[in-house]
This record gives sequence, C-alpha cells and structure tokens, in this order.
Amino acid sequence: MIPVSKEIEHTKIYAEIEMIRFPNIRVEYDIRDEECCVPALTIQPLVENAIRHGVRSRKEGIVKVAAYREGNEHLIVIEDNGTGFTDLLAKSEDVTHIGIKNVRERLEQMCNGTMTIDSKPDEGTRVVLRIPASKETNK
Repeated sequence: MIPVSKEIEHTKIYAEIEMIRFPNIRVEYDIRDEECCVPALTIQPLVENAIRHGVRSRKEGIVKVAAYREGNEHLIVIEDNGTGFTDLLAKSEDVTHIGIKNVRERLEQMCNGTMTIDSKPDEGTRVVLRIPASKETNK
C-alpha cells in the first residue's frame, strides 16, 4: 500500500508522455483526498486503459481523475469521454483486460476495496474505486 499522492505522481508521469505523443488528449486531476493509501499500480493502469482504449481516437479526448472522501469511504474516480464499450464486448475481450482484473484483485485483497465500471458506447467510461476508510492504513 502506498499513499494515493505517490500513485497520482506515477500516473502523471505516464500521462504526460501520452499527452506529448497524442496532443488530442488531456488528463485532468481533482485530488481532494490525499490521506488514502492504495495498492501500487492501481490508478495508472486504469488511466492507461482510458487513454489506449477510450480517448486516443477522439478529436478531443479527456480523462479525469478524482480522489475524495465520502462518508467512511475513499473514492477514486477515473472517467473519460472515450469510445466506451458494451458489457458483451467487455466479456468477449476478457483476456485482454488482465490489467483491470489485476487492479480489482489487489483492491479486494489488500484493502477490502471495490471497483465498479460503467461504460456507454460512444459516451465514455467511468471507473469508481471504493476503499473503506476504517482500515488503519486508510484513516
């Protein structure tokens, strides 16, 4: 487990490289909760997926990363205005989504967290990570 600020720092380095390669994309951050700890490589792979599979093909692709506290939970939200996908497509390409599977498993096993994904074709995708604040590492 690492502070969310370290994970965001790592994510920003990756995103800056991608924004140089693809000037049509932008990654924005709204980090209001820096007390949370997350498993390493939790946010960066989700931002990478949003860029690679969602916004690269858009004229103006935007990925937003937010971290905030809501009640007894730390929430991390990664959303994009990308191509989106259907549940059927996600299931048919399950093997190619090993990064998402790994993030979900690390969240569940390391901090009793959850991940939900809501995607709409041609509108974008929203991933919400919920981490209980009651854990000692997530005050």
